[in-house]
Formats: sequence, structure tokens, C-alpha cells
Amino acid sequence: MTWPDPSMTSFQREALLRALPRLFGEVSPELRWSVAIPARNEAERLAKTVDALGAQRVAGVSPFADGRAEALLVLNNCTDGSSELAAALAAERPWLRAVHVALHGDDAHVGRARQLAMDAAAARLLAAGTSGVVLTTDADTMPEPTWIEATQAEIEAGADAVGGRALLHAADRAALAPGVRRLYLLDLAYRRALETLCALYAPEPWDPLPRHHHQFGASLAVTARAYVAVGGLPARRTSEDVALVDALRADGWRLRHSPAVRVRTSARAAGRAEGGLADAFAWWAEQVAAGQEPRVEPAVAAEQRLAALGLFAAAHPGEPHPTALRTTPDVPDGQPLPAAIADLRRRIAVLHPLPLAARLDQAARLIRRSAPARARLPLAA
Repeated sequence: MTWPDPSMTSFQREALLRALPRLFGEVSPELRWSVAIPARNEAERLAKTVDALGAQRVAGVSPFADGRAEALLVLNNCTDGSSELAAALAAERPWLRAVHVALHGDDAHVGRARQLAMDAAAARLLAAGTSGVVLTTDADTMPEPTWIEATQAEIEAGADAVGGRALLHAADRAALAPGVRRLYLLDLAYRRALETLCALYAPEPWDPLPRHHHQFGASLAVTARAYVAVGGLPARRTSEDVALVDALRADGWRLRHSPAVRVRTSARAAGRAEGGLADAFAWWAEQVAAGQEPRVEPAVAAEQRLAALGLFAAAHPGEPHPTALRTTPDVPDGQPLPAAIADLRRRIAVLHPLPLAARLDQAARLIRRSAPARARLPLAA
């Protein structure tokens, strides 16, 4: 896809015209993967992120060495020497393209910086004429050496977008206070149980078990074609990554939550973006200090919600799933987190041996017993 193309939709045209692909220099005709990285005051960790990218291997060969991959680094409003460090790193690595921008007012946030990088990445891939993939990560994050290769494998298997698993740096995890580390691990177990229950009621062939719940900026990939089709990344102050995923889902693109795609990220309590992992760690620390156990959506309500999702998916094959049925609500007066995990696991154990038809029969029984869930279910019959 190139400019101008009269067949473009308004969304496609908006994303491409917003991009500044040449800001990062000439485009390699071999380009297949473009990594978009926003950074603000990351001098302490940036070099490790760049080194982790340099260690990438696809079929045993560095994709950066032959022009198949590049990294676009957008440094915004840095005051700690990140820009100077990035320039020094880029001088030794032709594949690293770094620009420093000053964002002002409502644009001064990570969502806008990530949008700049991802827009340019998509436009550069399309300019190269390849069937390319935009990947994004953070400047405090280290992708594992197979990150690009594993992402590409999921794309070739039928996914249009891939959420990778974001694990903690070993040192950061070890440094967590015991109570905070406990809540972090319990939250992972809770989210994993919800994903398993969701997959049992509403399976998606392109996102089979095992899978996880991560679909965040630390490790997110999308084909340039799908990215442009939905108008690119929304420039939101918070949760811009989730907004992109929601747009992709609503437009019918296929999202894979791949356990084979992994990065290591920081566990700092003071983050660079609102609503990120740092805020979660800060909240868990508050819960520990107050001696409180987090409360979540009760397992019975979660199963009713996901059963409704399964019935919708069966009745409307190929249609995007309703966001309300996919989204776990905040329930401050809900079930204590450990009890919810145990309850979900019991329900999973009952469902797991059953064929899908029997699971859907169970879903119908649950909905008949639950007027609120029945009201949420957007079925005509």
C-alpha cells in the first residue's frame, strides 16, 4: 500500500498521513519487522533494551544485520541523558533509529510517543512493500532472543496481532516485598484461570490454550495491514495499547496471546505512564500495608459472564465478541482473591474434560439460573 491510494479507507489514510516514516531515514527494501519504542528518562535501562534487541535471532541469524528488522526509538521530553545515550547507541548500530521530540500539553504522554513510533513503523513497512509486522516494547524492557521469531511464527499461524507475556526482571521480582510479590503472583494465577475459563466456553482457533492475558505495550505486535486498517494506535494518555487491541477486535482481526513470546520488564513503583504496571504494584503495596486482601469478581459471576460469551460466540460465529462480556469488572466488595482462584479452578476442572457442546449446555443452564447474566447476553433467541 502506498500513497496516494484511492482504495484506502478514511482510517487507513489517517494513519498513513499522520506518520513521518522518513523522519527515521531511508527504508530498507528488505524490511519485515519494525520495532517501535517510546522512551522518557530511561538512561538507566535503555542500553539493556537495545542490547536485547541486538541479540534477536530468526533462524539463527540476526534480522537487524541484513536490514530485515529495525528499531525506531522516540525519546520524548527526556532530561536525564537518555537522548545522548540513544545517539551513542545508534552511532554503533545502523538499525537503531532514534529521534528526540518535545511533546506539549495534551500530547505530552507515552500514548502519543508510542503512536509516533508505531505510525512510522507501519508506514515504513508498507513503503518497503513487504508483508511486515509492527512490534512495540518499552525502554525498560528486555525482549527474549526469540521475541521476533516467535512473534512471526504466530503471525504465520494465522494471527493478525500478538500479545507477548511480560515477565519481571529476575532482580526486580526478587526485590519485591514478600506481600507484594504474593499479590502479584496471585493476580497472575487469577488472570490465567479467567483466560482458561474463557477459552473453554468461547474458544478461538487462533488463540488456543495455553495462553495468557497480556496485551500490553511491553510486548505487542500487529501486522502493518491490520494496524493501518483500524487507524493506528489511539494517542491516549493511558491504556493506549488496550485501546488498539479493542479496535482490532472490533474490526474482526485475530489476536493471539502467545506464551512463546516473552519479555522481561521492570517492577518499579514509580512508572512513566498512568495506569501501567507500576500503578498495580503501588496498589498492591497499599493493600499489604492496610492488611487487606484484594477482592475481585466472584467466580460464580465470572463463569456466568463467560458462559454468556460462549453462547454469543456459538450463535454469532465470526462476529466480534461483546467487550462487556470479555472484560473483567472491578468488584470492590467481591470475592477474596485466593478464594476466587480456588473456585475458578474447581469450575475449570469440571469443564475441561467435556466436549464443547456439553460446555455450551452447561452455559445455557447457568444463564437460565441467572437473570442478570441473561439480561447481558445479546442473543436474539
